[in-house]
Parts: sequence; C-alpha cells; structure tokens
Amino acid sequence: MQKRQILVVVVVLAGVSLVVSDEDVKPLDFYKYSLQWPPSACMQPPPGKKCEVRHEARFTIHGYWPQYNKDTPVPPYCDDLRCTNTKPTSANDVVGILEKSPLKKDLMKDWPNLYARQIRKEEDNLEFWKYEWRKHGMCSDDANKPSEYFRNSLTLLPNFKNLKQDLGFKPRSKVGDILKNLRDKNYKVPQIVCNSKSQLLEIRFCYRNIAIDCPNWVGSKTCNKETADIFLPGGVGGTDDVKAQLNIEL
Repeated sequence: MQKRQILVVVVVLAGVSLVVSDEDVKPLDFYKYSLQWPPSACMQPPPGKKCEVRHEARFTIHGYWPQYNKDTPVPPYCDDLRCTNTKPTSANDVVGILEKSPLKKDLMKDWPNLYARQIRKEEDNLEFWKYEWRKHGMCSDDANKPSEYFRNSLTLLPNFKNLKQDLGFKPRSKVGDILKNLRDKNYKVPQIVCNSKSQLLEIRFCYRNIAIDCPNWVGSKTCNKETADIFLPGGVGGTDDVKAQLNIEL
C-alpha cells in the first residue's frame, strides 16, 4: 500500500510539472510566417526526400514559427517547457484532430508536404503537420488549440496572393532590387532564404499581432547581400529556364 501511495504522488507531481507557472514562462516576441517556393524546393530537396509531382508555381506555407527576442527560435516544447503555461495538445492527438477536420482540404492545398509520396499522400501530409505542431505549434499562443493555430496560418495566406508579381523578378535581379520592390508595394521587411543556387527558397514575414519588419532579412548563406544575385525558377515570370527536377522513379 505504501508503495502504491508513493507511486501516486510521483505521478501527480509529474503531471503538475508539465504546466509552467506564469513567472517562469518565457514570453514570445513574434512569429515568422514562412512561405516556400516549390520549384526551388524541388530542385534541392532535403536528403532522402524528392518531389514526385510537379507542384504549382505559387507560394505555399512552410510554417508559422514563434520566436523569442533577438530573433531566437523558440525550442520545441519537449526541449523547454517554459514557452507556455498551458498544457499543449500532444502531437499524436493533432493527427487525429486534423484527419477529421474541415481544414484538411485547405491544408492539403495551401500547406502541403512537397515531398509527400503519392501512394501515401494524406499520411505524409499528416506527418508533416504533426512535425510542425510538435516543433512550433506546441509553443505557440494556441498551444492547446491546434485548429486555431492551423486556421490562423491559412487565414494569412490570401494577404500574399500577389506576392509573386510584387517581388518583381527580372533577369539579373539582385536581392536589393527584390527588397525595394516589396517596400514599394508596402510590404514589411521579410527574411530571404535561398538554396545553394541562389534561387528563392523561402520568404518569411514577421508578425506581432500585426505585420512588422523582420529583425534580420538574411536567412541563408546565399542571397545574403543586397548586391547578390537571386533567381525565381519555374512558372511565368521566373528568371531562369531550369525546370524542377522531380526525380520521378520510372
């Protein structure tokens, strides 16, 4: 009986420890809303990944990521519980929620796993959203409201329906040209991420309730100077004629 009582106390204490006090919570400063350009992503996929289909040449969501002050990424909840005083919805539970959610159709279209296997397209997308939730969503302001987290991210996307045109890519564009084009269109300063070919891979916009200038526009080792070349492959208005390498297995 004594052993059982001790075990119960340990379990209760373990459960309490999952919720951080208000005094110990490290406040979030802003969010990065990362949009990816599929043709660039498919040209240089991560190790072990490939694009099995030719994705539409339009910006899709990569993630919505909380940041601390001084542009420091918030670690995953499992690494540091101090990001929230709320017990987050578990990553495993999020899979079940999104699988039955009316948001799933829009997520498949606007927040896709570019490297999903076609024979497991839905499962791979669910795994991608699970990863994004585990790494970023569990430390967001909606840590226990995953539907709100994903819905809010989807809601932002229409604000960038003209982004491709507003970037104003031309042959021999420089990074400074692109940043100026966006300023002229009243965008806040984004963060630019290129692949090793100096092709625009991601563009990240920063939010603190409203859009704000990102503290650092440089997000990669390439395209890290305003005088650097930058390209937008694929689709009308692209600045090179290299087609996405799909690596389709025949």
